[in-house]
Amino acid sequence: MTNIIQKIYRACRQWREQKRMPLRLEFVVTDTCNLNCRGCTHYSPLAPREYAPLAGLEAAMEHLGRVAGNEVEKAYLIGGETLLYPQLEEAMQALRRNFPTQELYIFTNGISLPKMPDTFWTTAADLRIIIAITRYPINFDYDAVEELCRRNGVRTEIFGDRSMADSFFRFALDPEGRQNARLSHFRCYNRGCLSVIGDKLYPCSISGCVSHLNKAHGTKFTHIPADYLDVPRIKSAKEIKRLRDRPVPFCRYCILPPASVKYGPSKRDINEWVEKK
Repeated sequence: MTNIIQKIYRACRQWREQKRMPLRLEFVVTDTCNLNCRGCTHYSPLAPREYAPLAGLEAAMEHLGRVAGNEVEKAYLIGGETLLYPQLEEAMQALRRNFPTQELYIFTNGISLPKMPDTFWTTAADLRIIIAITRYPINFDYDAVEELCRRNGVRTEIFGDRSMADSFFRFALDPEGRQNARLSHFRCYNRGCLSVIGDKLYPCSISGCVSHLNKAHGTKFTHIPADYLDVPRIKSAKEIKRLRDRPVPFCRYCILPPASVKYGPSKRDINEWVEKK
């Protein structure tokens, strides 16, 4: 009986914490990447070399900044590999223009930082944009790029140290959609990673980017309107929080919790993302 009560208590505490979670928005600029990670949640190994049109990106930022900006704590430019975006400096300027007081970030694996032009560093420093670096178990000097950021007056944060053992997960999908959507949502590791892709807002990148998996392997992970919000129709932060805090129909595909796996290169095999029937 004691164990049951403890489980109920932990579940209630987790639910309360999730409701109080700060609102953050992730603007996906590309799913193209310069790494080739097995089981990537943006399906980057399967994605074509495409980039978000700057005009559409700016329109989404302008609208969301206007209707929900006061309640957004953090906003991100994210990929794929964000530094590969050809109009990155313009995107940085648009993000700060529409979210003037929020903490703003660029997510990156850091590999391209030594190649970035002086104008990138000046823009990042002037706009107070934080470089969020994820470390990977590859032959690359992450300490050196952190020092490079410091020399250029740009704040850095280590978003995740994936160079450690068992620091990767396999987020498998059930092709039959037989999972309990409420339970999958409650256990979700990606809760709060609201992904702006084109003119739509998805609760996570697994859902938002799944078209790459469908196109590459002929899978049929489908969306219905309840799975996302049309950005131009969003009227308040309340709508965004509702999308974040409640299960959507797509949650029925997600097998959670994820399995811990060893880092390795993708072979573009369907089994990296899909559980066998």
